[in-house]
Amino acid sequence: MLAAQIVAPGDAQVIELPEPACGAGQVKLAVAWCGVCGTDVHILHGGFRADYPLTPGHEFGGTVVELGAGVTSLALGDRVAIDPNITCGACPFCRRGLVHLCERLTAVGVNQPGGFAERCVVPAAQCYRLPESVSFEQAAFCEPLACCVHGVDRAAIAPGERVLVVGAGPIGLLMAQLARAAGAAWVAISDPVAAKRALGLKLAADQAFDPQTCDLAEAARAATGIGPDVVIECVGRAETVATALSSARRGGRVVLFGVAPKDAQVPIAPYEVFLNELTVLGSYINPFTHQRALDLLAGGRVRVEPLISAHLALDEFGEALSLAGSGQAMKVLVGQ
Repeated sequence: MLAAQIVAPGDAQVIELPEPACGAGQVKLAVAWCGVCGTDVHILHGGFRADYPLTPGHEFGGTVVELGAGVTSLALGDRVAIDPNITCGACPFCRRGLVHLCERLTAVGVNQPGGFAERCVVPAAQCYRLPESVSFEQAAFCEPLACCVHGVDRAAIAPGERVLVVGAGPIGLLMAQLARAAGAAWVAISDPVAAKRALGLKLAADQAFDPQTCDLAEAARAATGIGPDVVIECVGRAETVATALSSARRGGRVVLFGVAPKDAQVPIAPYEVFLNELTVLGSYINPFTHQRALDLLAGGRVRVEPLISAHLALDEFGEALSLAGSGQAMKVLVGQ
């Protein structure tokens, strides 16, 4: 079969590999579309934990073409989306229900072969059947949307609150739509790319800021009177994290969702956090939110088709990574 492989940091190839064997408790999928995530770009450049050589890809769905021994929850021909995060179920965190903090967490497309291939073998337990109304293109958004659902859970957005989303890439615009669905009375986005701001205004935002032409904290305060109740950082850079921390109102909440480089440092004035009683929250992957993401897609509460910048074939994987890493594209899909 044809598969993309990151042989080592900086070295991505499309090669022929033997089709994977389907073991007990597993299913083999004919992969439909797989989304390029920022994590894939980080893996290419050695900035994320991964086991090389690796076939990446963790945002995908496909059709079940083979069942491993003992699999009764799925049938041949089922259309499914994948939760790539595999937990042990036995560590102290799993036993507290904090499965996303599992001490032995592994992931399809990070520690074992993923969806940038014609065929992929995954545990049957990681598969979610697609409702008839959900396309394979939408299925490629299920994992990132599930992560965003957890981020909004962490933010605890209440009806009538005001929410600022820093960054209007695919994640930021999923967050903006979820904030609107959660009942936010005012949703704003910030991004230096005009096309992304325009799309955000079409999908969910009431207001869009260009951080290159304004002081975001001051602009958000001017728009809301006292500042946003919730600020969600979706970029993952030290400077945007600092901006997010300074933009929330007194007593507000800041969710750090963007994946910053491991060595990034952000100066924090403890006195300001104390005086303004800020709540700063991390948000990591998707504990028990995959089905909710599918239901949001099936119900049309979150629109993902406008977020697709390109459909590329598997043998164009290098171009897909370059496009996704350019900062100008939204979601790039690789597959059919």
